[in-house]
Amino acid sequence: MKYETAYCTLLGNRRMNQDRCLILEAPDAMLVALADGMGGHPRGEMAAQILMDTCRRAFLTSRKPITGPRVFLSGLMEMAHRRILDYGREQEPHIEPRTTAVLCLIQEGQAFWAHVGDSRLYIMRDNVILSRTEDHSYVEQLRQQGIISAAQVHTHRFRNYVTRCLGGISNRPVAELGEPHRLEEGDVVLLCSDGFWGKLPARPMVDAFFRADQVLQSAVNQLSSLAETNGMPESDNVTAVAVRWRRDSIDLRPTDLGMTLVDNAAGTARLPRNEHEIKQAIEELRDVVDIHHDLKSKE
Repeated sequence: MKYETAYCTLLGNRRMNQDRCLILEAPDAMLVALADGMGGHPRGEMAAQILMDTCRRAFLTSRKPITGPRVFLSGLMEMAHRRILDYGREQEPHIEPRTTAVLCLIQEGQAFWAHVGDSRLYIMRDNVILSRTEDHSYVEQLRQQGIISAAQVHTHRFRNYVTRCLGGISNRPVAELGEPHRLEEGDVVLLCSDGFWGKLPARPMVDAFFRADQVLQSAVNQLSSLAETNGMPESDNVTAVAVRWRRDSIDLRPTDLGMTLVDNAAGTARLPRNEHEIKQAIEELRDVVDIHHDLKSKE
């Protein structure tokens, strides 16, 4: 495949980074995911991590290119939701962790995506936003009804109220699925948490990705830092993952950034660094066959 990737996650003015993201690469497909654990509920970071673990296991055990991409993505959402509920019930006392979710599967030159909540996916081309997910939030409903303006979405006192999420309730969440998008050279696919998009005007954000000779990682780093600064003194966690489609292939070995862990003190990603973490990662993969069979049965 022909692409380059970049990501950044920052702590902001928070004690813990509850955002999670991953980039999973294989020769014939790539899965990008982002989750924003909901801080108003206990262990939002665990809900976000459970989604990442579910995505990793399913992707690693699926034949690529994946048959039925939309079924695959919606199945990931449903499976992660069930696992989050199970985790909450196992705690004493019982808790209800919740997270937003946005997933993007890229294969055969097309992007497929699904989302729940107010973490966003953008597709940009030639300095223009071609497509953007619509937030599952109270303020987005008000905007669509004409009660508030687009600018007021960023400052409304209920801007953090989402109307769909993974976890928290026993009802099956309804993930919204985007139409397949054929990628062209220079297209940028961006997944980001509200701590990123909520503090950046759309025009400067788009321009940063299409500035001449701008390295993708530099654009993501600069925009993330700007979002964090703009949010001070109450900056949320800031996370963004970007993919730029290219004309020519570049030398990329299969990568699994989903194996990285987020250091809650610094808000930065790192690899498992001790025997306990390595064993934990191995144990998380033990049920890959069951997950694979669950997803295949839905196709």
